[in-house]
Amino acid sequence: MEGTAYSEWIVAGLLGWPLMLSMHAIGLAAVVGIMFAISLRMLGLFKPIPYTGLGSLLAFGWVGIIVNAFSGLSLFMAQATFYITSVPFLVKITFVILGIANLHLTQRALREEADAWQSSGTVSRKGTWLAISSMVFWTLAVVCGRLIAYL
Repeated sequence: MEGTAYSEWIVAGLLGWPLMLSMHAIGLAAVVGIMFAISLRMLGLFKPIPYTGLGSLLAFGWVGIIVNAFSGLSLFMAQATFYITSVPFLVKITFVILGIANLHLTQRALREEADAWQSSGTVSRKGTWLAISSMVFWTLAVVCGRLIAYL
C-alpha cells in the first residue's frame, strides 16, 4: 500500500496530504454534526423540529461517511505500517464502526417510530439510548483520531 504511486502522491505531493486531511475534516463535520443535531433533538432539544423530518437529514451523515471512507483509506494507505500499530487509530476505528452501526439503527428507528414520537411528544427508551450512544461513539472517535498524532 505504502509503495503505490497514489500513496506516494499523498505523502510527497504538494496537495495530497492537505487535500485528504481537509476532506476528512469536512466528512467528519458532516457526520458528527448531523448525528449530534439529531441526537440532541431525540433527547428533547430543538422542539420546533419535528421528529418525522430527521430521517431525511441522515443522508448528509451517509455522505460524510463516504467522504471519510475515501479520505481515511487514502491517508491510511500513505502510512499503513504506522496506523496498523497505532492504538489510538485502532480504538478510533472501533468507535467509527460503532458510530456507523448506530447511524443505521437510528435511521431505522426514525423510519419506524418517528410518527409515534411526534404524536406522543416523547422518544422511546431505545431512541434515547441511540441518541446518547451516538454522541458517545462519535465523541470518542474524534478524540482518538486527534490522539493518533500524539501517541
